[in-house]
Amino acid sequence: MTKRKAIVKFVIICILVVVGVLSLFNWTAILGLEGKLPYRFNGIISAIQSRAGIDLRGGVLAVFEPEAGVNPTGPQLDATVTRLERMLSDRGHYDTTVTRQGSRQIRIEMPGTDDIQAIFDAIGTPAHLSMSLSDAVGSEQISFGTEDIRSVEYRQQTHTEHGTVLNFTTQGGDKFYDLLNEAGQGNRIYIWSGPITQDRRNFVSSPTINEIAPGMRQSTVITSQSRESAQELRTQIESGLFEVILGPAETSNISATLGAGAMTAGIIACLIGLAFIFVLMIVLYGDLGLLSNLSLIVFVVLFLLALALIEVIQLTLPGIAGIILAIGMAVDANILIFERIKDEFRNGKRMAVAVENGFNKTIRTILDANITTVIAAVVLYFLGTGPIQGFAITLGLGVVVSMVCSLLVTRSFAKTYLYINPNNERRLRFNKLVVREQQQLTDKLPDTSKPDASKPKQRVRTLNFGGKQ
Repeated sequence: MTKRKAIVKFVIICILVVVGVLSLFNWTAILGLEGKLPYRFNGIISAIQSRAGIDLRGGVLAVFEPEAGVNPTGPQLDATVTRLERMLSDRGHYDTTVTRQGSRQIRIEMPGTDDIQAIFDAIGTPAHLSMSLSDAVGSEQISFGTEDIRSVEYRQQTHTEHGTVLNFTTQGGDKFYDLLNEAGQGNRIYIWSGPITQDRRNFVSSPTINEIAPGMRQSTVITSQSRESAQELRTQIESGLFEVILGPAETSNISATLGAGAMTAGIIACLIGLAFIFVLMIVLYGDLGLLSNLSLIVFVVLFLLALALIEVIQLTLPGIAGIILAIGMAVDANILIFERIKDEFRNGKRMAVAVENGFNKTIRTILDANITTVIAAVVLYFLGTGPIQGFAITLGLGVVVSMVCSLLVTRSFAKTYLYINPNNERRLRFNKLVVREQQQLTDKLPDTSKPDASKPKQRVRTLNFGGKQ
């Protein structure tokens, strides 16, 4: 690569970094173009703010418990919590927290809303599904419960038909297949659903059995005329599959515990900290510090982009702490590399060789430090709950992104820079190392201009061979 090509490449890199920084902000709002453009770009930071936790933007709280006289076991409550989390995530409530509270209750926190009804709409009214061979009110109905249905999904059949897919367990598949054989091909089966606590069932549909195939043991589709009805049936059936049927025990609104400006204050604090880091790296390492700053900007953009794209991440106060810690670890890796480069240059290596050895000989140290941190983050995620998991996710993700930026992005920048400045040691602060080494060598040499007072004078003895003194 020639020096000219290296300069062009470096300019392109700087332009891309600037574009990445600009993508962080909501320019349609900053420029006053809301509603004036055919599209809208909210910016990466706005996307992250929209998933702030309940401690940053408030929300609603609901506590559910089983009916009186029902004493669920610990595994039953854990299974219910798992199903609730999966159901809420499928409906787009990724930032909702579901945890056990005591020995009987389940606590649900939904940030970003003040409508308590939103929780009940998301969970739905628990309902059991049953099927019969007749539409008569008193006909025998076969119920399908938790042990029969593994999962429920929504599927759009055509533009006008929407379906609720039932995925059976082995027991449920055999029960459904026997019912089909009993009804016979060409006849109808009648599907009902209704509240768990009542004997009354609501009619859902009466599909005709066109064929009886072994594959119907695994799943079947209940057709609805509208998307809303299909999704409502799905929600009701899923709620009826909980290991424990729950009822509301407490509901309340929760205000933001850190205040409305907590997120803005955190962003400003991060920017001030980054500014100090940028200045310090340039003072200590010259152009290497400039390359580190560019790499750090790339890290911040990629890290925030990952936080915005991964919808399961909920940003809470511990999550912000994880972000700041990850930024510090990204700078720490660059400092290790640059100090190793200085050691190589001090040992007599040329500048290009010192830079190459600096990266090669610190890879293992950086990998060891970051891998142990990722392991700690994984342990925190699986053993912790709620905010602790948010801290673990942001820390682990930040460490992985910072490791990639330190070992790949900074190295690429340094190699490109060496084509632009292959010999100017002063711009990398290497001249100070040369001056310091020369001063140390000078201090070790004896000073012959002055007599050494520490040594006693030797008396010179003369011999007389018969002459006069």
